[in-house]
Amino acid sequence: MGYDLNLDGKTAIVTGGSGGLGRIVTRALAQAGASVVVASRQLSASEAVVREMVDYEVFACPLDVTDRSSIEAMANRVLDRYGHIDVLINNAGISPFAASMANTRADGMKKLFEVNVVGALECAQVCAPAMISIGAGSIINMASSAAAVGIEGLGAYAVSKAALIKLTEQLAGEWGPKGIRVNAIAPGFMGVGVANFVQGNTDFMAPVLERTPLGRVGNPHEIAGAVVFLASDGASYVTGQTLYIDGGVSRW
Repeated sequence: MGYDLNLDGKTAIVTGGSGGLGRIVTRALAQAGASVVVASRQLSASEAVVREMVDYEVFACPLDVTDRSSIEAMANRVLDRYGHIDVLINNAGISPFAASMANTRADGMKKLFEVNVVGALECAQVCAPAMISIGAGSIINMASSAAAVGIEGLGAYAVSKAALIKLTEQLAGEWGPKGIRVNAIAPGFMGVGVANFVQGNTDFMAPVLERTPLGRVGNPHEIAGAVVFLASDGASYVTGQTLYIDGGVSRW
């Protein structure tokens, strides 16, 4: 039982599920047997994900993580359709600008926290009662290795992801007694993701890759196994942890 990575019978929500990483996470969860809800602001893009995965139980639902009523409406639709919520992947996130902290505007920082931290908190708050009612649940927050290493120009984003890691630890402590496990995954630079705008910048990426032990950006598929593991009963004694999937850059 402790090694069971099968997600048959479980319902999983992936926020920001229509993006590149969200698509891959959705497919991995569906292949493991879960019914997966692709939740994002772009319903047409979420529906395209559903069409790509016709062999699996995948459902599109509109969601704005900055709007509590939208989160509640999404959760109610999921409960009406499936009757339970077992897994929440807080994947929705933004990294809309590159700037030094000296040049970071307050409104930019507020927007980052609104989506990357408060949005994750409110999704967790809304979904937690359904998990508590069955005495089990797994919440996985998508953080970033930027939370652990200094990256010029991404300071505000890094601060928001460091806050998300601390939120993960706090929720794990508070909700563990209720049967909910809360963990985070901290990817490094991936082939897709919120930092796409820097990946074509050789001047930016060259020093990052130089200090990365594996010497390359990650493949988004390299996140999938970790998501399935943390969502499954195979990780039944794992909570409050952050798994860095970053080629070793955060530890070198």
